[in-house]
Amino acid sequence: MIDTFAIRCSILRLAFSGKLSEQAEVDGTATDILNKINAKKDISQTENVPYEIPDTWAWVRIADLYKVNPKVEANGETAAAFIPMERISGGFERTFTYEIQRWEQASKNHTKFADNDVAFAKITPCFENRKSFIAHDLPNGIGGGTTELIILRQEEMLPEYTYYLILDQRFIVAGTSSYKGMVGQQRVQSDVIKNYLVPVAPYPEQIRIVEKIEHAFSILDTIDELQAQYSDNLAVLKKKLIDTAIQGKLTEQLPEDGTAEELLQQIQTEKQPPRKAGKGKKDRSLEPITVDEIPFEIPDNWKWCRLADISSTNIGLTYHPEDIVEDGTIVVRSSNIINSKMDYTDLVKVRCSIRENQYLNHNDIVICARNGSKALVGKCAIYEGESGVVSFGAFMAVLRTPFYRYVFYYLLTDAFRRYFHSDDSKQINQVTQNILKEAVIPLPPLAEQERIVEKLDVLMKSISA
Repeated sequence: MIDTFAIRCSILRLAFSGKLSEQAEVDGTATDILNKINAKKDISQTENVPYEIPDTWAWVRIADLYKVNPKVEANGETAAAFIPMERISGGFERTFTYEIQRWEQASKNHTKFADNDVAFAKITPCFENRKSFIAHDLPNGIGGGTTELIILRQEEMLPEYTYYLILDQRFIVAGTSSYKGMVGQQRVQSDVIKNYLVPVAPYPEQIRIVEKIEHAFSILDTIDELQAQYSDNLAVLKKKLIDTAIQGKLTEQLPEDGTAEELLQQIQTEKQPPRKAGKGKKDRSLEPITVDEIPFEIPDNWKWCRLADISSTNIGLTYHPEDIVEDGTIVVRSSNIINSKMDYTDLVKVRCSIRENQYLNHNDIVICARNGSKALVGKCAIYEGESGVVSFGAFMAVLRTPFYRYVFYYLLTDAFRRYFHSDDSKQINQVTQNILKEAVIPLPPLAEQERIVEKLDVLMKSISA
């Protein structure tokens, strides 16, 4: 299974090292924030710091940066929130619920907080379980809660940035290492919290960092949901993850990637051979894609196209039993595709007339085009052998495309299988060349294709481990 907890910890580590965001000169520096907090002295730390951070950032102790457990005052009859420990979520959820009490009751002998304060548990096991929240939308903006909370307040810091700082594994390790008290009632020591060094980024960069973290965490939330739903069937889990990725839900759409429309125009330009005036045949144009053919929504900078727009296809070699010899050309058949990979343990060799386009090229996608079993039609693998020495059988088809890794993953989706196994299809046991050419595929910009493939490679490996 995929260890999303470890991935979240890695994301936070990268975020607070300045490796998830760009440093922009227009952002200013962390000193701009620190001067507003304490203009009388430099509160940044330069010695014995945990690790290197960007030059525009600064290391600061929590006690110098935040108001710890600040005062909150209100009329005793004012309605306020009351949040006991059991109403605070753990992990990375950031949710809480509350009951409404009079301020006198909610605050008496309790921890006090206000909107935009960041709260976290200080007692085991709640601390290491990351029971924490950002106070927001409280009745009259105020609340009280369990005495086992520590509150951080700083209006010059983005609350979400502070929240993720206290979820960072380095913070958790520092706190748990300081535990004191009776077993089951151990608490983080306040001096450890106050002296803990946090990396402070310029405010505009804090916003970008939080956006990056939350986008990545939303993807991991999706993976967690799929794993919870299909934990007892890893094969189905893999398919669901691929389906999700091919819908653009596991990657970020970046403006600098451009659009799939631009990519298609480039492909068409490169595909058109130079022609002399008045000569040459015009390629048969593909039918426009109809709304009924589109199985799901895709991001705005993607585009639906047909496989023929981005690939070439070919149907395999026909040979007779007498053509099978011991020293001929290797021919791969549908039986050589096992678990979406090429297997070369059961091969035949033939000696017959083979056209040049019936040899496999490195990174061709080989597809089972015909089979007695409907379930086996459409299974595929990437040929990773040497070009021009292996052919492929008559009941197979080949797709040749520069986007072979992305296209390969799409061929594994339920959407593609439904295309040629639809109820109105007469070709339930066969994929013809025309069916392949006319199949629709969601096309992302090239850079995002690479991110999708990279992410899926990692996820598939994690599930198989």
